[in-house]
Amino acid sequence: MNTKFKITSLLIAASLTLAACGNDNNEETTNQSESKQTETTESTSDNKSENDNSSNDNTNTSSSSESDELDMASFSKSIEDAIEEAKSRFDGQLTDIGVSKENNQYVYKIELESDTEEYEVSLDVNDLSVVKEETEAEDDENDNKYFNYSDLVKVEDAIQTAKDNVNGKVTEWSTDFDDGNLYYEIEIVQDNGNNVDVKVDAYTGDFVESDD
Repeated sequence: MNTKFKITSLLIAASLTLAACGNDNNEETTNQSESKQTETTESTSDNKSENDNSSNDNTNTSSSSESDELDMASFSKSIEDAIEEAKSRFDGQLTDIGVSKENNQYVYKIELESDTEEYEVSLDVNDLSVVKEETEAEDDENDNKYFNYSDLVKVEDAIQTAKDNVNGKVTEWSTDFDDGNLYYEIEIVQDNGNNVDVKVDAYTGDFVESDD
């Protein structure tokens, strides 16, 4: 009788032990499954974030590329403002004006000349702060011509004339005397990468020629 009771007790204890082990295994399997699901979710979220950032980078690059064209309407200060600022710094007559990029920023370039000195200044197009300034002795060998910007056609109109004749993006411009005539020289970059220099008569606004 005692022996049967002991055997029965042992069998019951063994069954309980096996059942407990089975529950532990189930709980461990469940925890591992939940952990894998969490890792998968986090990995998917990270990949999505990276893709979003990559998309944003591409958008910014595209936007930057589209804004490469010179747009004087976006400048806070006009060419007239720049000429006035230059003349407040140096007493001389106007020999050259233009817009170009220096240190990855657009600047107005103004050149003036007195009887004894030549002056060149680069001014930020938005606040007219000095980016570069230089004064040197006037070179008598250079027979510089003078002009008043108020006598010329507006450079914005000259740029439009250039674009009407040559397709592409305007990147910079300047004035230039050639054989006694004053021109706007406007640089245009075409879709195929070619640089084309367009000449527009500074006094009449007429298209003169293009040179690629």
